[in-house]
Amino acid sequence: MNNIPVHAPLFPPSMEYGSDDAEAVSVLVACDEGAVRRLLAATPFAFVSAHAWIECVKLNSAFGVEPFCGGGVIVPARYGDVVGGYYAFCYIDTDDALALGREPFGYPKKYARSHVQRTGRAATTSMVRKDAHVEASVVIAAEAPALPAVPRYPHLLLQVFPSASSPDVLLKRVIARDTAAASRMTSAGGEGAVRVKELAGGNELGWLEGARALGGVYSQGAFRGALGRVLGTEEIGTELRAAMPLAAQ
Repeated sequence: MNNIPVHAPLFPPSMEYGSDDAEAVSVLVACDEGAVRRLLAATPFAFVSAHAWIECVKLNSAFGVEPFCGGGVIVPARYGDVVGGYYAFCYIDTDDALALGREPFGYPKKYARSHVQRTGRAATTSMVRKDAHVEASVVIAAEAPALPAVPRYPHLLLQVFPSASSPDVLLKRVIARDTAAASRMTSAGGEGAVRVKELAGGNELGWLEGARALGGVYSQGAFRGALGRVLGTEEIGTELRAAMPLAAQ
């Protein structure tokens, strides 16, 4: 059994899940280059461009997990010869989807109230919690603005396991995952807008204030999860190193 409790696992051990009734809102923004570089400084990823995708996906029905709504902020980045989208912030509204993204793959998922809704040509989304608040919208147009080719797939994920016997890292590695290749969604483009709300205790997405929306996309169709691919191991902690000779016996 690959997740706990082993007698009643939280997410499907096969890690297979998806929906034939999914929809998503994605908005591309141009943001401060210094803010993007500072964000990437703590990671093994290299800077690509001063952009970010704000996206949210809603599974109106689902198999494998409960229907959920979640997304976050993706920053174009490079790891070795792989260019994709570093999932810098991630929010979700169910516990099984949170665990399924966070434990095996390294999505930095936090619980948040999330929504995606389309009314006529307008599609809106928001992700809200005590220390984060972002809203985005797309007004679908017959002639959508041309967007620069800013990568967001594969998702580049920094998976970190903490040690149990100290505050140190147990294992840190980089994973690539591409749900777009496994899904079948149709998309329509349009004018995009993003709002980052000021919060009394601070908004962890405050670095996006002043970002300029370049356009957006509304998508709907069949969403499928996907397995990941380990691109590299960044750190093996002393606790794990001590256990490795025992595992080899």
